[in-house]
Amino acid sequence: MSSGRPGIIWLASYLKSGNTWMRLALASLRAGGQAVDINRFGGDEDTISASRRHFDTLLDIDSADLTASEIVECRAEVYRRVAATLRESALWKTHEACGASPLGTPLFPADATAGVVYLARDPRDVAVSLANHAGRTIDAAIAAMAEPGYTVSAATTGLPLQLPQRIGAWSENVESWLDHAPCPPIVVRYEDMRHDTAAVLQRVADGIGIPSDTDAIAAAVAATAFDTLRAQEDQAGFAERPQAAPRFFLSGTAGAWRDRLSPAQSARIERDHGTAMARLGYC
Repeated sequence: MSSGRPGIIWLASYLKSGNTWMRLALASLRAGGQAVDINRFGGDEDTISASRRHFDTLLDIDSADLTASEIVECRAEVYRRVAATLRESALWKTHEACGASPLGTPLFPADATAGVVYLARDPRDVAVSLANHAGRTIDAAIAAMAEPGYTVSAATTGLPLQLPQRIGAWSENVESWLDHAPCPPIVVRYEDMRHDTAAVLQRVADGIGIPSDTDAIAAAVAATAFDTLRAQEDQAGFAERPQAAPRFFLSGTAGAWRDRLSPAQSARIERDHGTAMARLGYC
């Protein structure tokens, strides 16, 4: 839900759960349903919570000189400074679990937050999509999804463009946002968005305060249909596609796991994440 004041609206999810699709759809809706360039859909709409550039610029500090714990402790101040400059709420992407620093400072502070949209996807489909995205086996993807405190961009050599991000296990990520978000989240299941994109987009728009009408919703749905997004990627590529993946926008099918996972693989996912899956209606 929206707080009614300008701030950051967090579009949060575990990896490969529809975050990019939702950002594109909301960007189109904010533009009245206009077509969206997947490689340039604009300003704050393309911001990620762990941007090293934003951290260094807003705090006037070199994150390379800080320890990982010091960086985490400073993150909330970055978002407060962002929120203080906003004339309208900004959509920011995050795959991080909703947690706190070692000293207890919330990573996503309520006083900088205008809303939260949490996107969830059946973890069995996530495993299939993550394996393709990361160029790894499905078994490796399933193992990563079960790793407590799973962290990305934590390289000790070189300087990644993004700060370290504690994503956590799939169920850890889900429960962190459902139980500890800085404001009550709008929970969107990927499968429901695939089934009735217009209805879900309308619910999200109403919840975070984006003006919309039936025509704009329909236009935004058409502008960000998977066939349209795939065609753009085929023609111009997509900057967010990792090198290991043959393409970013695949079929987007819900339930593909039934044809791709072995009984043992699906059983392991259900064993690892059964409680969170039940909360979301996946088992």
